[in-house]
Amino acid sequence: MSLAQPAHCISPQQFPKETWRPKHGGPSTRRAAHSRPAVGGWFTFCERADNMALNSGEEDVTNKFAMNSLGSTHMKAQSLGRITGGVSVALLALCFVDSIQAGDEPKSPNPIKNRKDGAEMILIPGGSFLMGSTKEEVDAQFRETGLPEDWKEHTRDEEPRHKRTLKPFYIYKYEVTNEQYKAFIDASGHRSPPHWKGKKYPTDKGNHPVVEVSWDDAQAYCRWAGTRLPSEAEWEYAARGAASADGKPSRAFPWGDNWDRKLCNNSSFHAGKDLQNADDWNEWYKGDQKSRYPLTSPGGSFPKSVSPFGVHDMAGNAWEWCAEIHAPYPQQKPDDAKDKKMRARRGGSWANVALHIRSADRQPAAQGNLNLYTGFRCVKNP
Repeated sequence: MSLAQPAHCISPQQFPKETWRPKHGGPSTRRAAHSRPAVGGWFTFCERADNMALNSGEEDVTNKFAMNSLGSTHMKAQSLGRITGGVSVALLALCFVDSIQAGDEPKSPNPIKNRKDGAEMILIPGGSFLMGSTKEEVDAQFRETGLPEDWKEHTRDEEPRHKRTLKPFYIYKYEVTNEQYKAFIDASGHRSPPHWKGKKYPTDKGNHPVVEVSWDDAQAYCRWAGTRLPSEAEWEYAARGAASADGKPSRAFPWGDNWDRKLCNNSSFHAGKDLQNADDWNEWYKGDQKSRYPLTSPGGSFPKSVSPFGVHDMAGNAWEWCAEIHAPYPQQKPDDAKDKKMRARRGGSWANVALHIRSADRQPAAQGNLNLYTGFRCVKNP
């Protein structure tokens, strides 16, 4: 589709989870300049496509695991190394994961920076975790959050829970910001998010996550920055942490298993109360604050929500595009996807309730969709 062409509206049925309906927990994907409210609280959906190359850049980063992100655990490993005559990367990673499993506070990482955009990156050690959810886990989470029983239908794509093992990878400590995205636009001539004024992002929001970018826009940025989008497994592992030795699943939220609306940027935080039904959410969403949308926050504004690996804002603030087509677990084969234009997103946004803030939640959107809730962060191979 040419960028000169107007965005076209698509049916809400193409967004069965994010569309607000009486038994749903979040906003519709919408394009602010084109979409309009419809009867019953529906929003129209507008999509603009910009076909960009999918390959990411080749810029290399030196893998200095022992100097990267393991804080005091690194010091423990160094001490052990003086006794054993050396510490392998595997042992250091084991020490780090073990400290997480023991229930310690997240270590203070010492990120390195991506040379192209200056983004801080944290090295996530390779390891295993239980991806997705079981019905029993969802039941417990719904009791914890007070969400309606019939919203559980929107969690079925998290099943079956299954084990995933990942190799080490770098991940951006924060979501890609407006300031970083502007540098990309200035260097490449790529289009700006529609809610910007030309090439100028909203005033005083340079360190907020960029939003209203499509999956193709995110891919274009990754290619420029020499990075890539994370897989769903990489994203969920970075958010939840490694599985414990006793087989207990990783955290429901980056900070733990207990919901607290004050710990991240979400709709209930802005409303000042837990929004647990459609009527309450619609009343808040259509309130006086609407002129200030998007209600993003500077990266790292909620330090108590940091993930076990020290990654910020993996709950709320902005949805984050992932690499894959949204396909069923456990194999996630694109051929099994109901709609091959639907790309995975994770983490929820400033406009979502607890349903979508859970780290196992899956929420696809059309590849070309532009909305005020969705941004991204990058990953990179060591």
